[in-house]
Amino acid sequence: MAETEINTHDQPTDGPQLLAQVFRLRFHRIYALLTTLGLYPGQHHLLMQLGRLDGISQADLAKKLLIKPSTLTVMVGRMARIGLVLKKQDEFDKRVLRIHLTEKGKNALVEAHLRMDQVEKETFQGFTEEELMQFGLFAQRMKQNLIQANKGETTCPWF
Repeated sequence: MAETEINTHDQPTDGPQLLAQVFRLRFHRIYALLTTLGLYPGQHHLLMQLGRLDGISQADLAKKLLIKPSTLTVMVGRMARIGLVLKKQDEFDKRVLRIHLTEKGKNALVEAHLRMDQVEKETFQGFTEEELMQFGLFAQRMKQNLIQANKGETTCPWF
């Protein structure tokens, strides 16, 4: 069997296993599309936050992204080196580092959004409006279950 062929005989048919496979396949597709822009999936979320909150402090950005400040420091450093973001000290409190999108970062964000839209179209190709609505209801119920299981502490701000 060629590498690109999918063996459907060994594929699970129950919902939870299929959902895990869908998430993994979606991640691979997103990764493939974003890396052609020089981005990795976590960096897309960082760009999205800066698109909404340009100039946010690095500490607040780490909280919004639900990552450790040290992890964000590495991400921001890499993105600054390739010209997507700019780090500036706060003019009033020199201890605070603020993160800004550059023009290159804004352009990358626009292109990343287009690629994410492409993933959405590919993911839901062939679904009827009724199926999409039904899927949305199931997904909303799963989201609420997980929010409750996490006691609301880890809901992602970009969702």
